[in-house]
Amino acid sequence: MGLIDIWRIVRQRWLLIVGVVLVCTAAAWAYAQTLPNIYSASSSMYVSMATGTSVNDSYQGGLAAQQRVRSYLDLAASTTVAARVVDDKGLKITPEQMRAKITASSPPATSVIMITVQDSTPTGARDLTDAAVAQFRRLVDELESIQRDAAPAARVAVVDRAQVPSAPLGPPPGRIVLLGLIAGLALGGGAALLRERTDRSLRTPDAVSAALPVPVLGVIEAGTPAAAGETRRLRSRLLQHDPAKSVQLTSLSARSEPDVAMALARSLSDSGQHVVLVDADTSGGGSTEFITSDSPGLAAVLRATLPVAKALTPWSETGIAFLPLGAADQQTPDLLVSARFADLITDLASRFDHVIVETAPVTVAADAIGVAPLCDVTLGIVELGALSGPGLRGALATLGAAKLTGAVVYSRPSAPLARFLERLPL
Repeated sequence: MGLIDIWRIVRQRWLLIVGVVLVCTAAAWAYAQTLPNIYSASSSMYVSMATGTSVNDSYQGGLAAQQRVRSYLDLAASTTVAARVVDDKGLKITPEQMRAKITASSPPATSVIMITVQDSTPTGARDLTDAAVAQFRRLVDELESIQRDAAPAARVAVVDRAQVPSAPLGPPPGRIVLLGLIAGLALGGGAALLRERTDRSLRTPDAVSAALPVPVLGVIEAGTPAAAGETRRLRSRLLQHDPAKSVQLTSLSARSEPDVAMALARSLSDSGQHVVLVDADTSGGGSTEFITSDSPGLAAVLRATLPVAKALTPWSETGIAFLPLGAADQQTPDLLVSARFADLITDLASRFDHVIVETAPVTVAADAIGVAPLCDVTLGIVELGALSGPGLRGALATLGAAKLTGAVVYSRPSAPLARFLERLPL
């Protein structure tokens, strides 16, 4: 897989990637908020022995001090020291809880002891460390004093006093969030790649064209400056078909696409043609949803309760005549395949240059199958990303013997971020 393929996947699956990144980043932030603030302060001490003044005495004293250090480590973190710290500071915790806060360590082959105490506040960590050091030194003096009022055999001197820590232990919250962001990018990229590998939907006009037995007459990307030009191209190719007075548009996916019918009607009207747009989409997804009208509409005309002349209403923005669906009922789909609807199409074709008829998606209703023989041209609308190859073939099989003149590839308006990504060069 090359860089071009990776960039294409990012542009197509950006929403999935962004979603995973947001989830991982939010999870990292939430985890960072649950971490307690633990501060640690340390103090170092030096252990020495009371020896003679000769070099040999000093050497032997150093070795003895190193041997004592191993025992002193256990004393420094003992329950006795912890209990004395609790009593000295008046803490409301048990000696065992205090002991869990204290750790003692020593570099190998040295006489240095390091006592470290953890607490929830910086000053608390420092004060408890100083208290633990003081109680440890006092305990050593008690244990190393063989005779009363005599100097202890070993001496523990403070080298570095505990300081107030400037930051809590562990990684800062910002680093945790950054790691969550990086993990989100990795997981999002992996999810996008997996989705790309398993996705069988048709996402390019070439893929749609290869799966269709009829030509693609137009590729309309809604919400882009090129959409108007593509609609004109569709109009020009449609007018080359003779006759093309009545045109049915039906979606081959599960969702109606009234934008295409409305755009085609506008384009024909802009070229000086007298156009009527008929919403016969009984699924309720037709252009009636977007064009305001109080007419009883097509349903009333088919029930013979209203003449077509009174049902037509002007589409004020364009000057196009519009026949809305109206109050459709269970009988309306049956009436679309009746002689009454055929007479209506013939009547409208005699009054207008072009009759544009919208019908429900072929996978939702059978209306398009019955309407196709009544129209000169039937166009199937294929939404990019909404159909797989087998799904498209299934929709064509549903149409059966109904004639399909051509197809229109349609893509819905992209989000601003998606449009920005699509315009970026590789």
